[in-house]
Amino acid sequence: MENMLIQNIVFSLVILIIASLMAEPLSRMFRLPFVAFLIIVGFIGSELIVMLGFDTGIRAANFNKMVFYVFLPIIIFESAYRINRQALKENLYVILILAGPIMLISAGIAALLLYWGVGHKSGFPIYTALVAGALLVATDPMAVVSHLKRIKAPEEVTTLIEGESLFNDAIAVVLFTTLLSLALNHQTTSDAMISGWATLGSFFKIFFGGLLFGFICGCLGAFFSHIIQTRILENVLLVSVAYGSFLIAEDILNVSGMMAVLASGLIMNNAHEKFIPAEDRVFVHYWWEVISFFANAMIFILLGVTITTSMFTERWLAMLIAIAAVLLTRAIAVFGLLPAFSFNIKNPVNESTKKMLFWGSTRGAVTVALALSLPVELEAWWTIQSMAFGVVLFTLFIQAPTVPRILSKTHPKHNKSHVNLIKIK
Repeated sequence: MENMLIQNIVFSLVILIIASLMAEPLSRMFRLPFVAFLIIVGFIGSELIVMLGFDTGIRAANFNKMVFYVFLPIIIFESAYRINRQALKENLYVILILAGPIMLISAGIAALLLYWGVGHKSGFPIYTALVAGALLVATDPMAVVSHLKRIKAPEEVTTLIEGESLFNDAIAVVLFTTLLSLALNHQTTSDAMISGWATLGSFFKIFFGGLLFGFICGCLGAFFSHIIQTRILENVLLVSVAYGSFLIAEDILNVSGMMAVLASGLIMNNAHEKFIPAEDRVFVHYWWEVISFFANAMIFILLGVTITTSMFTERWLAMLIAIAAVLLTRAIAVFGLLPAFSFNIKNPVNESTKKMLFWGSTRGAVTVALALSLPVELEAWWTIQSMAFGVVLFTLFIQAPTVPRILSKTHPKHNKSHVNLIKIK
């Protein structure tokens, strides 16, 4: 029976992947992000499969390991490995401020807004709100950056959005898993103070432990990369470093696998710039772009599969509260906290770029992945998942398509003829 269930899952996903081939031309036709149409394909496809009486085998309880052990390591590693190091260095302070202290404060603000907005202490306790806050602050530039690169947006805007997401995602995963453990423990014990202090210590141990182990894995990978210098074997090595650093950190050392993947990806990025010829790097980058695209596509298809009409009929108010909380929190972060943390730097972020940072901070693969990984034992897990889905749908169908239009307003010198793109040249 279990083997049959696995076969059903694989068969269902294969059908949905084939159907998703139509998403790209449709996205160009309607000028919406490609991932938005993947969600539509997943939703309509799963509904049709169920109507035909076929059991997809896809359950909420199936997602945790699939998402964390298969998709997220690839997405985080690819972002770290392919990021522009020079642009990252030039904007590193602002990026670390946005992805570090500002993100942590934003998670707390979002949690309080959600807690007060829902107003149900027993059905949606503060610990559950903290989990939701951590889940919703993870930004994902995939949909927005694709637009920005197509219209040749200012490099500062693209680098800040992409760089913030790189560090933000990894830190948000650590924060999410730490607060999730706290929330699950609080459901079985009332000793909040001890649990809170233990959680804080656990966060630092998991965070810095993962960072250190990732650095070690990256250095080992760089050593073997210098010896191998063969494009096919380099890809095999990168996959080994990505999954190896994650699995050992997560399951053996009990530290953050995501921070390990982030650190090892950055080290391998630097190593390949030194050891690998330019034409081989092009090949390796393209290969990683393909597998990262597949991982992102699978997550958004799964989002479409798990969306139900009952979410919108029973949790529509929670979705609206979450969307409002995320927008308000982001406004506080960009227009309030960012100037406070960066008032003494030589080149502070200008007002036009702040507006793009506010509106371009879409939620995507990581938010979806974390929502899909929520254990059903957590109180109000379905409410949190509905909130996450509502926020992601809003950012993909409302925010991302309007980013080029906003860019033409914030950067008037930008060529407006690029805004209304219909075809990819």
